[in-house]
This record gives sequence, C-alpha cells and structure tokens, in this order.
Amino acid sequence: MALPPVEQRTLRAAYDRALAEVPDELAQLDRAARYTTAESHDRSLRIAAGFGALGVARQEPVAALLDNSLDAAHVWSGLGLGGMVEVPVNTAYQGAFLAHVLNDSAAATLVVDESYVERIARIAGELTALRTLVVRGDTAAADGLGLRVVAFDELTAADPAPAAPVGAGELMAYMYTSGTTGRSKGVLVTHAHAYTYGSREDQERPSRGDRLLVTLPMFHLTGLWYGVYQGIIHRCPVVLEPSFSVRRFWPVIREHGITVTVLLGAMAELLQQAAPSPDDAGNPLELAVMAPLASDVAGFRDRFGLDLAAVYGMSEIGVVLNGPPDTVLGGECGFARDGYTLRLVDESGTDVSTGEVGELWVRPDDPRLVMQGYHGLPEKTAESLVEGWVHTGDAFRQDGEGRYYFADRMKDALRRRGENVSSFEVERVLNEHPDVYESAVVAVPSELTEDDIKAVVVPRPGRTIDPRELTGFLIDRLPYFMVPRYLDFLPELPKTPTQKVHKHVLRESGTTGWDREAAGIFVRRDGSGSPR
Repeated sequence: MALPPVEQRTLRAAYDRALAEVPDELAQLDRAARYTTAESHDRSLRIAAGFGALGVARQEPVAALLDNSLDAAHVWSGLGLGGMVEVPVNTAYQGAFLAHVLNDSAAATLVVDESYVERIARIAGELTALRTLVVRGDTAAADGLGLRVVAFDELTAADPAPAAPVGAGELMAYMYTSGTTGRSKGVLVTHAHAYTYGSREDQERPSRGDRLLVTLPMFHLTGLWYGVYQGIIHRCPVVLEPSFSVRRFWPVIREHGITVTVLLGAMAELLQQAAPSPDDAGNPLELAVMAPLASDVAGFRDRFGLDLAAVYGMSEIGVVLNGPPDTVLGGECGFARDGYTLRLVDESGTDVSTGEVGELWVRPDDPRLVMQGYHGLPEKTAESLVEGWVHTGDAFRQDGEGRYYFADRMKDALRRRGENVSSFEVERVLNEHPDVYESAVVAVPSELTEDDIKAVVVPRPGRTIDPRELTGFLIDRLPYFMVPRYLDFLPELPKTPTQKVHKHVLRESGTTGWDREAAGIFVRRDGSGSPR
C-alpha cells in the first residue's frame, strides 16, 4: 500500500483515475443532489469555465464563504481543476475576522451563500480587493454593495473547459489558520500537499466498496480533503451532511450504509454521552478515524461495534501520523508516516530521549508535501519553516514502539470543538470593550476533550463589568467558537518582571469565575446567543 509518485498527486490525476475506473458510479450525495464521478467532474469543469469567464486567472485566489453542499464541493474541485486557488472562509467569521481574510488573501472574487451576504454588506467599506460577488441564492441580497454580482447558476451553465495541466507543486489553496501572536495566517498549500493530506492509500481503509460520511465543515481541511477529496482519491461514494448532529448521526449512518467516517474527539464524546440504546452496535459503520481518539477507546469500540484509527495533522504539514486500527492504543496519535522525517526536540533544538516531551519538527522527503509558507508573511514563514523543517509548536512524546502521544501546545493557542483559537485574537476583541483595562485568555479543561476558554479580565478603575453584557459584546464580534465560556475578574493579572502574563497561573486556577453555560447562554453557529 502506497501513495502514487508526488508528481501524480493532483486533483486532475485523482479524477482521471476515478474516471477510468468508476465513471458511472455514485460519487457524491447531499440532501439536494447526487452525482456520479463523470457528472461531478463535468460540473466541476463547467464551474472552472465559469470562473474563467469572470476573468479569474490561473493561480488566482477565489474566496468561498459557503455551507456544506455539493455546490461548495464543486466550487473547490472546479477551482482545482482550473488551476485556480481556493480560499475557504470559516462561516463563523464576521466583522474584522472576515475582512482580514478577504483583504489578506487579495481575493477579487467571492462565492457566498445568500445567507452570508449581509455580513459582506456590514464590512463592504473595509474591503480592499473584492470586486465580484457570486451569490448562491437570491442575488437581490447583494443589491447596493457596489460590486459586480453574479448568480451561481451562471457558473454551472458554462460549457465545460478542459482541465488545466496543473503541477503537483502549484498552489491549490490558502488555508487560514489561527495565529498565536497575530491574526490568522494563510497557509500556502500545493496540490501534492492537499492530496497527501486526503489520501489513506498507505492504510487499509477506505477501500473500494466503502461509503464515506462527511459531517465536518468544508472550510476546514478535514471536511474538505479528508472527506470529499478522499472519496475521489479512493473511488468511494461520499455522503455530505450540512453539519454534525448527535441526533442525526446514526440514522444517516444506517440510511446510507456508511462504513467509514472521521470524527473529532469532541464529537466522539458527545456520541458516548448520548443515552445508550439496545441497537447501538447495529449499524454499518466499520471504521471511525479520530483526532484525537475517544477518551474511552475500548468502550466506544465495543458500544458501537466498530474499529478506531488514530491520526494527526495540521494545515502546515498535512497528515504525518497514522494509527492503524489493529494497533491503536488510548491517547496515541499514531506512527510516523512514510515520506516524512520527524524529530522531537527541546528548546535548544536537541533531540529528546524516548518518553520525554519535545516539540515536533517535520521534514518532508519532498518539499511540496508541506506548506510553501504563509501568504505575505516571510518573517512568520522563516520562524516556522527552518532549513526544511516545519516547527509545529505542538509537543509530543514517543514510546519505545514508535507511537506518538500529544502532550501540549507549546504556543499560546487553544483547541475548541475542532477549531484552533488564537488567544491573541480573543484578547484583542475583549480589550475593545470600554470597561476592560486588560485581559488574558487561557485554555481550561472541558468535559468534551480539547479545551474550554476562560477569559480573565481586569476592569478599568472605578468600573464594574456585567458578565452577561460583556458576553453579548463578544457574541457580536467573535466567531461562535471563540466566545469564552468562563469570565473571571481580577484587580490585576499575574505578571513577570518584564510584564509578561503568567498564563500558567491562570490555567492552573481552572474553571473559576462566571460560567456562561451555567447562566443559560449558549452560542449558536450563526453567532446568536440564547438560553437553552
């Protein structure tokens, strides 16, 4: 079992192999439509031609603010087959977060669901590059924005253009990921990088005959590449859901005969916490690839009658660890994948001993398998990509058998519900509140694995801050997953003599302070907050 040579790791090559083997078999299905491999390919080429007619050039970025759908999937594959570059935008972004991605990427064209046009209207005066809006839905929503407005149907009505001869080292995407000391950075991803992330050709599953379920958002590489793209690579049908739902998960699995899916650790915990049913194991799912693994590997496996596999990756490096189902142990992230050299090092760059914790450094056999850098940020690129090694900022330990176990984040970042969260960005918005003097944001334990977010706030002299009012302020300005659960108020922050915040002290204090969820405030994906 092995991946094809790097030169053949492109979307065009993946489609060519699928067209040669399964042109008329079901490839993709969502709640609105279904496509065979040939139909999916044809529609993607029509969309590529439609973008070309709008003046989008080869290797030019096109932003996409779209919910999960096969339209969104074909925007991605159309851009990839046309040699253009997709900039997927997190659908939770609004305000300054959304404006930053659109301006930083310099995308002149944005494909947007009608429901998100209002967000564009609110920041229209701040946008420096956007010229064309392709609206999926009623174009009247974009009236008065001063942009060229095109109906999405115009893209799909174009005559298909031939696939562009795209090389493995050409760009496929700018994937924006949270920074720790600044705003989100656009990771420059090549075709070979994206293909290698999505492929499990070096593992036993998926294989022909499997059916894949995608519930993760397609603006993230796990939903897009480890889901939709993986289906093309492995010639397996993909069932695309709008989002993850505990209530619908098992019914969808049974309805569509799903045999393989990928789950985040928090999703696994939610499934485990659901009330047991006598037919829990009576489902067709055979393999769940997890990142991280469920907290109770044996319990999850036995209750639902399936195998688990470990995996670890990130935007900058792709997938570099895999844990086969027959060897998986609780807490592991897998073994090193062929094609990469991994090191665990201390602060001086010296390799640590087996069992000791060190930062993970990754060097690919071929540089096209990791990021080219951060878009427009040569200094940040130089900090993370050093002499061929990508410094991940994640700390691991390795056991004597070669398994890797995640230990901590060396950078000041958090991970909540599958989303990377920059403490810097949350603090920046907190500090915009007129009654806040300063703040610090840290990760605290969550019952669903990963992190919950605590903000420690120092009020301005003479001011008293209402936590409910401050939470409402944040809901209006932050993506839903960045809104802190806990608010703690202190007269001052603990600091070093050089005025750096002792965040470890704040983390060690745990889940203290006012609890938003205990107060009945739950933030929905659309940015609204209400009692539940």
